[in-house]
Formats: sequence, C-alpha cells, structure tokens
Amino acid sequence: MKNRPDTVIICQSATFERSVDLVIKPPLPENPADITLEWMQRALTLEGNSDVSPIKQLTAQPIGEDVGLMGRLLRCHLAYDEGQSFGPRSVIVKLASSDPNSLRINRRLRLYQREHAFYCRLASHVPIRSPYLFYGDLDQSGQRFVLVLEDLSSMATADQVQGATASQALTAIRMIARMHGRFWNRVDRPPLSGFYDNTRPKVRPLAQLFYLAHLPAMLNNFGHLFSEPMRKLAESFGVRLADYVEDIAAGPRTFTHSDFRVDNMFFGADDQDNDEFAVVDWQASGLGSGLYDVAYFMGCSVPTEIRRQIEHAALEEYYRIILDMGAQEFSLADCWQLYRKNMLAILFAAVIAGGGLDFGSERRLRLFEQSARRSLTAIEDLDAAEFLPSRRPMFSRANAFSTVSAGAYRIYKTVRM
Repeated sequence: MKNRPDTVIICQSATFERSVDLVIKPPLPENPADITLEWMQRALTLEGNSDVSPIKQLTAQPIGEDVGLMGRLLRCHLAYDEGQSFGPRSVIVKLASSDPNSLRINRRLRLYQREHAFYCRLASHVPIRSPYLFYGDLDQSGQRFVLVLEDLSSMATADQVQGATASQALTAIRMIARMHGRFWNRVDRPPLSGFYDNTRPKVRPLAQLFYLAHLPAMLNNFGHLFSEPMRKLAESFGVRLADYVEDIAAGPRTFTHSDFRVDNMFFGADDQDNDEFAVVDWQASGLGSGLYDVAYFMGCSVPTEIRRQIEHAALEEYYRIILDMGAQEFSLADCWQLYRKNMLAILFAAVIAGGGLDFGSERRLRLFEQSARRSLTAIEDLDAAEFLPSRRPMFSRANAFSTVSAGAYRIYKTVRM
C-alpha cells in the first residue's frame, strides 16, 4: 500500500475525465516566480483539502537543473503558524520547460498531457509508488501545466552518470515487472483504455519523420560516440522505424513508464528494503512493450560491466514475476528475444535527446554522453541489429514511405551537415 499524506487530491483540466466539484482554482503559473505563498495556499486548500493550515512562509529553490530536460522543478519549503501544521512541510512543483526545443518536443509527443493524466487517472492503480499529487492543472494547448507533488527527499537517489548498482538494478527490474504484469495484455480495459498508445498506427510514420529530423544533429554533435557500424545502423533504423514499431506492436503490450532510468528512481535509504522504491517523471508513459522499459533501463542506467554480469539473472526474475501475475503464452526465450529487440528502440530516445535538446550544463552533457555510450554498447553486445525490419513488399505503402523517407533524409542531412 502506498504511503499517502492525509490530503485529498483535486485535478483540474479540460481533458481530465473525472468529474470534480466546481472550485476556484489558482491561475496556471507560467514561471517559478508565479509560485507564491498565496498561490500555494489556494492550491493546497481546494475542495477536500480545506483542513490544510494557513501557510506562514514559502521558500522555493530550483532543483534538478542538471538532470531534467523537459520541465522545471522547484522544492518549496512550507512553514505554518505555530501550533498549526496540518499540511506538507515541503512539496515539489513541476512546471513546463522554458526551452523552445523542449516545448516543441512536448507538443509533438504530448508529454505534459500524459504525465497529468497519469497522476489524475492511473497512479492509484499502478503497483509502483509515485509521488502523491496534491494539485494538478493543464491548459487547453497542453503546453503549460503544473503539478504539486509529494517531496520524496527522505529516500535515496542514484546518480545516472555513475549508474545503478547491481542491487539497485535488480530492485528496479523487480518493481517494473510488477507494473507490467499487472497490465500485461490488458491495455484495452479500464483504467488504461483510451490512454496514450506509443505504438498506434498514426504515431508510427510521425515517429519515423521525427527521428530522421533529429538524426543529422545527433550525428553532428555526438558522432564520436558511434562506431561506423552503429552510425550505419542508426541511419538504416531511421528509414524503417515505422515498420519496426509495427513489429513491436504485434507483441505483448502493457503500461510502460518509457523513461525508466535511474535519475527518475528513489530507493530505500539503507538500500536493504527492496520494496521501498518510487518512480517520478511519467511524461513519456503510455501503452507499449514492457521490455522497452527493461532494455532502456539496463542499456542507459546500468554500467556496462554490471549489466553484462546481471543481465540474464535480471531477465529471469522479470519473467518469473510477470508469469506469476498472469502473463500467458510467453516463454523465457520470448522474453529474452523481446528484450534484445527493444534494445534497438533506445536509439529513438537517444537521437531525439541528442539531436533536439539543449545541454546547457557540463553535467547534463556528461549524463547524456554516458547514457548514450552505454546504450550503443548494449545494442552491439546484444546484436540488436538483427531485429532491423526487412524491407516491406516493393509496391506496398510501407515500402514507398521508407523509400521517400530515405530520399528526404539524404537531402536534409546534406543541408544540415
């Protein structure tokens, strides 16, 4: 059972599907400076939260500036009148990014809508702890949002650059297996029905074009990370990405976090309580292949030597858990093959980030380069290139799209590089 503060949540959004009482909500903030004491008091004392004590003082500090790329985070320390302290001592406030490139990516991938929907619709159904949501709001465009979240600072964090320990990695795999097993091949039922589908047919060609648009910048900025075979694979994958997603969509499906990396994880402070685990940053969550979360985490967040040592044991434990939770007609060999196949997919996340985001600090740059190096090594180690789709029939629509994409990419690359 999740630990929840004794406060009731109110979500506000034009797209939120749950009915709520009509309340006067605070204005949607555009900047951290808009998070004032008065704003916080209104956010925390909406209908159902009226017992929260009057806030005497609010102190806000930016956090995660060297980690988060798609949003701005504030830790707000709250002080109450003496003898009146019913309310959180600190909260995390999440706002939209101020970076135009990040906002452009959000607009195309609907990241803020997905995270808002997760906290308002799904969090209570997911068997992984996430921060308690005190208040959420989202505008019609999906480009501005705010979340007021539980502060998990009492838990331990890990460093993405350093990478997860073997113990942390196995804990993360066990916990994500529970989530995947809970929804394994049940994505068309409540509470998931209608949630964002990462593999739906409409998304596939757009994802391919999006990837190809960012690939020249990725290779130009971070080409030193690619071996020659990996560079060729990245380009070949780009012109067949829609076919690849179609192949993935034909396999088992579940609910995925889709940014399952160690910077988004919190562990028990003594590293011994394996059930003390929480995950933040659900912006990319959606329906897809559960083994993507596993491949993305193992490929990006686990140091290469540790990954090689624990890989098979981690996959065996993952398989046992999803089987115990009801997965059927899925063998351990299928699990291992789908893990290898999904390792190829982490090229998409790397290219979009490396070709589209602003790495405005040395740590952000080191974080990305370390993750990309691990990912590219894992793709080669597991021979994931084996799962590059073969060309579709000559006169098929898929083959025509691939051919046109390849030609457009060659022109675009010449212009950009």
